Amino acid sequence: MKFKKILPIILSCILLSGCWDKVEIDRRNFISTIAVDTGEDIGKEKMLKDIKSDDPFPERQIKKINVTYGFPDMSMLVTGKSEGALDKYINTDASSMEDAYSEATAKSSKDIFMGHTKLLILSSNLLKHKDTVKEIIDYLQRDPSINRMMQVVVSDGLAQDYVKFKPMTENSTQYYISGLMDNSKKNSRIMSTTLNEFLILLSENGNALLPRITIDKQKNELMLTGAAIIRDYELKGYFTPLELLDIQMLNGKFKVGKKVIYVDGHPVDYVIDGYTRKMKVIQEGSKLTINVNINLEGQINEYYVGKKILDKGELQRLQNNFNKSISKECEKIMEIAIKEFGIDPFGTREYIEKFKPDLWSKIEKNWNEEYKKISVKVIVNTEIRRIGAVQ
Repeated sequence: MKFKKILPIILSCILLSGCWDKVEIDRRNFISTIAVDTGEDIGKEKMLKDIKSDDPFPERQIKKINVTYGFPDMSMLVTGKSEGALDKYINTDASSMEDAYSEATAKSSKDIFMGHTKLLILSSNLLKHKDTVKEIIDYLQRDPSINRMMQVVVSDGLAQDYVKFKPMTENSTQYYISGLMDNSKKNSRIMSTTLNEFLILLSENGNALLPRITIDKQKNELMLTGAAIIRDYELKGYFTPLELLDIQMLNGKFKVGKKVIYVDGHPVDYVIDGYTRKMKVIQEGSKLTINVNINLEGQINEYYVGKKILDKGELQRLQNNFNKSISKECEKIMEIAIKEFGIDPFGTREYIEKFKPDLWSKIEKNWNEEYKKISVKVIVNTEIRRIGAVQ
């Protein structure tokens, strides 16, 4: 009896419901890349503050930002065409991201869909304008149609140039850049940051690290080159790929990488494939100290013909040299991040909040000042497990 009562409800749901916003696939532009540059009116930010909230016609044409939407040509995705979909793009000048979307819709004969967007490119020039960046971040947080798992990068020069760039090995720039960042699993000199991770970092303290991309015009090559330093929603500087590797070693995100020292004028390559990190923050009087212990395991992949690593004391000498070299590097990078840039990519604040709540309650109001006075100590323990096939 119960089933007979439920059956009409089930049938009515099947027969009366449907896809109310159905759009055929060939009537959609699936945006894969969004590139945001400064507009020609970006310097008029102060003037815009003089516009009163009750002024008529406030939605005037102000070219504050320039947005480029890249998408694959779906007409190429048909049977028998093996070359794949080539990238196309729509470029718009706008006063805001929502305005850019409206302008792009007016320029396209198809529906614009951003649920599959894989890459957001922010130009380095744009990140010098704090107020505009905050507006863009607010839009990205509020719009439910935006894919939160898209990757975010900072470009040298115009972001739109990267949408138009044609890689030698790929038809799509977006897939090429995404593939480069996927290599972060194999090389800690490269990092990958999703929009969701970026928004969380900004909401916590306004600071973040983003992958940096650049184009070598002479070689026609697009490369990932370290990380851009974002503090209080502004671009403050860059870390090189070598410095980024140390940062990831210190913040617990290191996966695989290599270090090099010189012994008797010859480079010794140490490939690291095992890694653990422990961090403690201790208080000595009124002073805070970060203690980081890093344990590394790996193998020697290159030394010098005739050198016997297994000779008495030679292996230990190499390990001691790597310990000292990596420790000095890491301490120097931490000092630069803390003293020069005032950022905390190491998770210091999160550690104190989680494990030392009493201490955090004392220093929370003056955290920025306390953090800049903090001292660091890094202890590295290197173990060479393998030395290659030839001895």
